[in-house]
Amino acid sequence: MSYYAGDLENGRHENSSYSHYSYAEWWGDVNLASYFSGGYFTFGLGYQTFTPFLQTGFVSPYFGLTAWSNTSALVIPAIKSSERSFLWHYSGGGMAIEQIPLGDSWKIGFTEHLSRNGREFYYVDDDDCYSIGCNIPVPRHRFYTEVGGGFYVSRKIGNDSRVSLEFRYGRDVDEDRNRFALTLDIWSSTSATLGGNDVMRSMAKKNVKKMKEIDAAYADSLRDENGKIDSLHTIKRQWFRIPDTSKTMSLAEHPGDSVTAVTSKGICYDEKSGSVWLKQDYGYTAYKVPVDSFDYCQQMERRVLFWPSVLVGGASFLPGALITNSGVGGLMIGLGVSVAFWAVSNFAFDSEDLVPKVYPELCSEKHSRENVLAWLKQYPCRSEMQSQEAGK
Repeated sequence: MSYYAGDLENGRHENSSYSHYSYAEWWGDVNLASYFSGGYFTFGLGYQTFTPFLQTGFVSPYFGLTAWSNTSALVIPAIKSSERSFLWHYSGGGMAIEQIPLGDSWKIGFTEHLSRNGREFYYVDDDDCYSIGCNIPVPRHRFYTEVGGGFYVSRKIGNDSRVSLEFRYGRDVDEDRNRFALTLDIWSSTSATLGGNDVMRSMAKKNVKKMKEIDAAYADSLRDENGKIDSLHTIKRQWFRIPDTSKTMSLAEHPGDSVTAVTSKGICYDEKSGSVWLKQDYGYTAYKVPVDSFDYCQQMERRVLFWPSVLVGGASFLPGALITNSGVGGLMIGLGVSVAFWAVSNFAFDSEDLVPKVYPELCSEKHSRENVLAWLKQYPCRSEMQSQEAGK
């Protein structure tokens, strides 16, 4: 959410014999976006109030480069004429970011940007009385070039969320105006499956440290008292309740105040040592959990990707309307893209590899020790030594 101040152009009117203009520069914006990260790169799409945009960039803990553009600039041909330059419909820009981490929770940063921004004005054609009516103002864009910089402070909230406050100054070089922006950012992250972004690298470091403190090994090299374990039992991805998060290598969720849950697709029960081997949900590590601090829960439920589908479909509306020159055509294209995104996300990918659904009732039911042991006996650890003796 952004608030704008400075030399804003508001309340200006221009009249002619057949039309009039009214300039009204906005004092605020709401930005909704979703970003996908892989390695040191990120890609995002979203809305700045009513303007769909795309954004991509390079990110690291200390330095970043990002660029963005309104989506209409990518679908309208860059046609240059005597009246308009080939950039007449384009808004976008680039930014450099320098960041300084202050411990695990706080970060400060500095930004420098160069952009071509748009502001809105209203146009009325008094002679145009055959379409939507007479004297009805139609919103249009007016662009200007801006150069500036900013400063921000961000703080980690919980395990997967952050909040930041940014102050930014921009100089309108076309009309010698000074503009200021104050932006409040709130975002959260989910488990990444595309590569090692900052979140994944941080988790990898924590896992390396944990492997030195708990009984963990690669899933294909497990050993129990009888020898090397032949294999873990492959199961449908299921939730398990483990009170002590320091004893797990999986991503821990907290559906309730007193509930910590993890998922796994590989399991075996070592009855002699009274422990359970679980395979890490994303990775190839298995870790041992005492039976006394273990309980089985529900199988994983498929997440309903409704809002991401709406966001992707909505971002496709304006390009579709511009291509078809029809609002109905844009709506149909947006609806088709939304349905296609939902279908691909739910059916083209294995649901067990997606981020699991977390709900308040998850793992709320506790099983008795007898029920837990009876459930685990269907997944005994099989060792090579036991297999050889059984063959003889």
